[in-house]
Amino acid sequence: SIPVITVRQTALFGWGRIVKRLLDLTLGLACFVIGLPIMLIVAMSEKISNPRAKTFYKQKRLTRFNHKFNVYKFRTIKPEYNNLTPEEAFTKMGRTELIKRYRDNSDQIPNDPRFSSLGRFLRQTHLDELPQLFNVVRGDISLVGPRALVVYELEEFNKKNLILSVKSGLTSLAIVSGRRDLSFDERRKLDMYYVQNWSFWLDLTILA
Repeated sequence: SIPVITVRQTALFGWGRIVKRLLDLTLGLACFVIGLPIMLIVAMSEKISNPRAKTFYKQKRLTRFNHKFNVYKFRTIKPEYNNLTPEEAFTKMGRTELIKRYRDNSDQIPNDPRFSSLGRFLRQTHLDELPQLFNVVRGDISLVGPRALVVYELEEFNKKNLILSVKSGLTSLAIVSGRRDLSFDERRKLDMYYVQNWSFWLDLTILA
């Protein structure tokens, strides 16, 4: 009747979760305040480049325990392709041959025609991610964690269920390890490693 060993999906529980949340609140809020002038400049640039389009992009994503939330980013995709999967967007523009190239190349292609000129710059500099600091402060995601999953991805890849045992992150081990230079499967393996081997020091290392 005496437990000898406890098996958990992740080391991120108890005091670890409290410390991680405190880091998200303090550092996330500081980064949000520091980044606010940059976000205002980007928002004005979005309005100037396309006054009729929405400045922010909102999408349903999954975080810990399959909880759905709205992730916020600056719009990088042309308005006519917003809220479409890559397959739907390439089909709509009549370039279905890009679908296979996109998936075979770790979900990326050079000069992706879905992106506007400003959007391409924002993605290359990662400035489109800045509004997610609001998600961090609100508690939807963490500063560090696996990439937030789109709903259909969970249905497609059952092995990702374990990834959702922790909050998704603004940055991740996969991003700092190469991001687009890594294959889709390699990025997911790094996400799994993070979930199963979390430590506060690992978070600090990734942030640094």
